[in-house]
Amino acid sequence: MRRFPALVLLGVFAAVSACGSTGKPVPQSAPPSAQPPTSASEQVSARPRDLDMDDKKACDLLTADQLDRLKIDRAGRASEISALNATGCTWTVTGASSILAPVLNEGIDAWVNGGRIGKGESVAPVSGFPAITVAIPGSPDRCDLMVDTADDQYLAVAFTVSPSFQDEFPEPCDGARQLAEAAMQNLLK
Repeated sequence: MRRFPALVLLGVFAAVSACGSTGKPVPQSAPPSAQPPTSASEQVSARPRDLDMDDKKACDLLTADQLDRLKIDRAGRASEISALNATGCTWTVTGASSILAPVLNEGIDAWVNGGRIGKGESVAPVSGFPAITVAIPGSPDRCDLMVDTADDQYLAVAFTVSPSFQDEFPEPCDGARQLAEAAMQNLLK
């Protein structure tokens, strides 16, 4: 049984590049009558409403049914993610790992204005909320997705697939998006 070391998983957010379902940037789509944002920082201000996560615990962001659909068959483990100054939840299964972390001390713009290592790239919104990906150079098996939820808050999501298990799990950015969409469904209730 192969497992990812916890320190490697927690380092997922330290530095991060854009990827879509094929590992390539996904452009932000806009209605024909609207001008698309010209930069990731402009997209950040386009969230439909504020979604405050102050009282949310990362391990409670997914339901049992969602965990089953995401092929997560083990309980999540709360863990401090020092790079984000946040408490996240890590789910590790044979061949893949998933992390969710409500970040409550900075906005998603930290990734697009040079406040963090790695530059955020706009991708299609998650449940209508602006999103960016950031990638760690040399780590094609991992995707990090940040969803803008409120001023000075965002949902950080990471999905990693071991190279020898790629046929059993979605592509990294597809897996990160599935995690983010599931968590956002519950946050929007």
